[in-house]
Amino acid sequence: MLANQIPPAHQIRMISIYATRWRLRNWSGDQSHLDLGRLEEFYGLFREQLPQVIYKEDISADALAFAAPGGPRSGNEQVMIKQAQSWLFVLPSNQVVAVIDFDYASGPLDTDPGPTAQILEHCAYAQLLIAGADLETHIAARAKLAGAEEIDVNQLLPPERHQVVFAPYQAHHSLPDEDTLKQILYRVDPPIRPEFMKLRRPSGLNEAGHTLAAVTPYVSLLYGHQAYIENSVFLTAVQAVGTTARFRQIWHRAHGRVRTFRDTVQSPVVGSQRRGDMEDLVDELGNLELDLSFSVETSADLGLLIPSLRIESFHRELYAAMELRERAETVSRMFSRLAASVRSELTAADIREREASEAARLRRDAAFTVLGFIAAPFTFLLGFFSINVAQVNGHWSIFNWHHYLMAYIAATVVALVPLVTFFVLNTRALGRNRADKRLREERIQAINSITPVP
Repeated sequence: MLANQIPPAHQIRMISIYATRWRLRNWSGDQSHLDLGRLEEFYGLFREQLPQVIYKEDISADALAFAAPGGPRSGNEQVMIKQAQSWLFVLPSNQVVAVIDFDYASGPLDTDPGPTAQILEHCAYAQLLIAGADLETHIAARAKLAGAEEIDVNQLLPPERHQVVFAPYQAHHSLPDEDTLKQILYRVDPPIRPEFMKLRRPSGLNEAGHTLAAVTPYVSLLYGHQAYIENSVFLTAVQAVGTTARFRQIWHRAHGRVRTFRDTVQSPVVGSQRRGDMEDLVDELGNLELDLSFSVETSADLGLLIPSLRIESFHRELYAAMELRERAETVSRMFSRLAASVRSELTAADIREREASEAARLRRDAAFTVLGFIAAPFTFLLGFFSINVAQVNGHWSIFNWHHYLMAYIAATVVALVPLVTFFVLNTRALGRNRADKRLREERIQAINSITPVP
């Protein structure tokens, strides 16, 4: 259908949502947001747990164009763009999400799905040009203006993205059929094997003969819905994309920390890992697990925040299509296994430290015994010769063995008492400790000789 044959009132709204490599902490700027109509009061109550607008810019229809895949850039001759906007949102996890929102003229989807499928193809691969700049450059410039911080120097858009198509209701046209839906959502021509192309249909957004909603992991199509429903779907799709991106960041961060620990800190020899070596790893994993629980998993149930059956049904189907709950469980299991591994390492380190503490205690007791053996006779003799008794004569030398023999015998007995006591009480424990240590070292050597060091 040619552009001049398109009904003037028939405009389709396309929003393309992209995760970014930017984060924004402690946003406290303008509190503007989407018009949510009847759901406005709920956004006001739970603003801190929902996406917030940090940047909004109107784009000239002539400034938005498409780039040909792998070839020279082309304009927007294939469609007539009516208006466009650029958005930046920040999520409770501090993740920044970018949105390109534009309206274009098109024929009814039941008769002319081709232009919409072509636009989706461009948007899915971020083949958009805004004032001559590619999409990543445009987003980076606006993120800097909003005060966001760069968390990845790789200047490529992250893989997490989602497109939502909003089509108006047409009284004299039927709803798009199944083949048309799949042609739009998957950009392929029928026939399609349905077991591999399953569409999810939110129960609250499909009214027979009037409205339609279909959800896939990367594209959603809504037909014939009110503006506030569109904006609510817009909001929950932004949250889903940002949540998916944060999952990936947490997973990569945890994987990187564990890999760094293995390469630089972990001892390849069994029985030599120290408790202090794992301090940084445990601290980082704890922070990531808290971020996963507080900033990511809490967004999985929008029904706790906005009690609307229609929005909740879309949110539930979108999260199921994007497998966000499964990803959360996967990441949670990873942290559980890491925690179990760390506990095992700490238990082994604790056993080694207790053995070392016991050996140190025995050495300390031996040292005190030696000191007692040396100091006790001198203390006894000093005390004996210092008292004023008849047995001590100032005219006799203290080395007069004939007169002071009994005193020296008594001093020898005093010196031998702690030494004998130590040998009686600790020799067996000291021998057992040495035997256990020798046996443990032999077992570790046997393990190391059988198991090659990675």
